[in-house]
Amino acid sequence: MKRSHSTRAAERRANLRRIASIAFVAFALCPAVCLVAGCCCAGYQLGPSGLYNTEIRTVFVPMVEADTYRRAFSERLTEAICKKITEQTPYALAAADDADSVLSVKLTSEYQSVTAFDVHNHTRQKNVNLTAIAVWTDLHDSRVLARSKPIPLNDESGVSIDAQSYLVAEMGQSTATAQQEAIDQLAAQIVGLMETPW
Repeated sequence: MKRSHSTRAAERRANLRRIASIAFVAFALCPAVCLVAGCCCAGYQLGPSGLYNTEIRTVFVPMVEADTYRRAFSERLTEAICKKITEQTPYALAAADDADSVLSVKLTSEYQSVTAFDVHNHTRQKNVNLTAIAVWTDLHDSRVLARSKPIPLNDESGVSIDAQSYLVAEMGQSTATAQQEAIDQLAAQIVGLMETPW
């Protein structure tokens, strides 16, 4: 029995749709395949691990030294740095004897300044400022893995990092929350030094 002209036309349209959809998928995947192939051939790595030195697997973080009289700042900053390393990098924390590298940090200054008063001369806004220096060293050959220009320029001990947070009492903030926000910002900047430069 012969098929009708309309049946053959419908089959041709269905075949053309299938071919068009296959061509579209192939065209859409082509750049991704080329990118992956190009990255693999050129020695690049995909994903977050590509941001970090693959020769290093473990990091020892000694207790942060602090030139400040505030209690528990060393412990809080050390804890924040360890947490950021675990969350953001492929590195594992290790003891000094087992680690590939050491991240040494010194909190050089911590001060608070009032930036705004209310009509009754009470503190309306206060800034919490933290400054630190950090040096990341390979323990195999004592090579410095991360250090940019020191601040001040004659300071050769590491990179100076600044963090600032704002305390607004009317919004229900306290000195403790503002300090923790500055500590978290500082820890994020310190761990950011561990990324491989472009």
